[in-house]
Amino acid sequence: MSVAESVAGGGPRAGHRGAAPIVPSVVLLLSVAPAAQVRRDAGSRARAAIPTAPAAAPVPAGLLPLDAQAVAAYREHIEQRQRRLLGDAYVQARRLRREPVGRMALDDGPAGPSDALAPRYADIWHLQHKSGASLWEVWLRAPAQPLDAARWTGWLDLSDERSLAARIWARLAPAGAPPEMDLPLIVLRVPGGGHLDDLLAEHAQALVKLLHRDPMATPFKASFVAEELAGDFCRREDGLSLLSRNAAIDLHLEPPGEACADAAADAEASGDAPMPRNTLPLLVTLELLCLERGVLRGLLDRSQAGRVGTIDELVALRRDMIDGLEEYYGTLARTHGYTAEATARGEALFGIDALFDSVVDRMEALTFEITTRNQQTVNRIGFWLTILFGAIETGFVASGIATWYYADDLPAVLSWTIGVTLLTASAIAVLLVRVAKADAPVSRPATF
Repeated sequence: MSVAESVAGGGPRAGHRGAAPIVPSVVLLLSVAPAAQVRRDAGSRARAAIPTAPAAAPVPAGLLPLDAQAVAAYREHIEQRQRRLLGDAYVQARRLRREPVGRMALDDGPAGPSDALAPRYADIWHLQHKSGASLWEVWLRAPAQPLDAARWTGWLDLSDERSLAARIWARLAPAGAPPEMDLPLIVLRVPGGGHLDDLLAEHAQALVKLLHRDPMATPFKASFVAEELAGDFCRREDGLSLLSRNAAIDLHLEPPGEACADAAADAEASGDAPMPRNTLPLLVTLELLCLERGVLRGLLDRSQAGRVGTIDELVALRRDMIDGLEEYYGTLARTHGYTAEATARGEALFGIDALFDSVVDRMEALTFEITTRNQQTVNRIGFWLTILFGAIETGFVASGIATWYYADDLPAVLSWTIGVTLLTASAIAVLLVRVAKADAPVSRPATF
């Protein structure tokens, strides 16, 4: 049975268990674009946008340290996935630093005792890119429960200060500024097996509402639900991977034997309840998409922050922009077949392609400005050299004539030589200025 047939209401097949419990987990990705400091000269005119140096992650007070064995196991698994998906060159370049922050208790809030099915803690990691862009990675694990899109959407609503996401962000960013981008990866595991078509026949509407984090009770059109589910790029049997501007979903129905084997392997590897390992390829892809957007946004903000004062500063800004664009050209150029579709879809959904085009346009304007200023510098040097050599040559001629005419009268020779030299220099300067003004186009202030 196809996805469209399941959504159309073919009904669950024999053996479907009805409202099966689902084990929900969420990886909440909160990205922060690099900050820029605008330097000003004596005239209070913006000169250059200088990026702040990457700083260590600020650790909120009251966090418990993460289990050392779980941290080591996660680092090993994520590095293996990065090597497979992105290649050894990316891992060895160390453009990204990943550090554990700690475990945050979530029992003392509106979603605590009143919601027995809500996560009780959040494991937090911090990813820092060399450009200054950073990403908070918050892991939330909840007990097994029936699929409830409205409840899970409420957990992730940053606009509601009582939600889990808002409470966590308030601890991570006390200043209150919203993240540049928030993207939850919702990981759903259905233990005990079953069939994906049966699950979709019953919960397709709820899954698409969860994918878009839609709090409204009004259902989506069946055609829209079918279109969204048709975007599944998972290659596994009874698996579903979806991506939208508001969230990503990774759903798998696990046969009893497979679920037990995976759980035993994970427990032996980490000593703690880890994120399912088959989620890591999608997680790595989403991390890079969020960081790529943050890097491009930072580059665009730098280029718009003000006019750079010197050619050296212009060249430094262009060099930083070229280096930052490596995240677009190089990092995601080598994508695994599984993540290629997610990457292409994410770049369009998150506006990364549009940001990239804007940065390239700004860099072309920057290159033109550098070329123009270099040409202006060459013209100035040529201007003064023309005056200098023209005056010197005329002075030598005047000196020869004066020496022949005045014979032994040295003061007269010097007077004629100096006078003719200065007069020639002035005449050449006036002539060159008039020619330059006549040929110069109407100038406009440079903007980036």
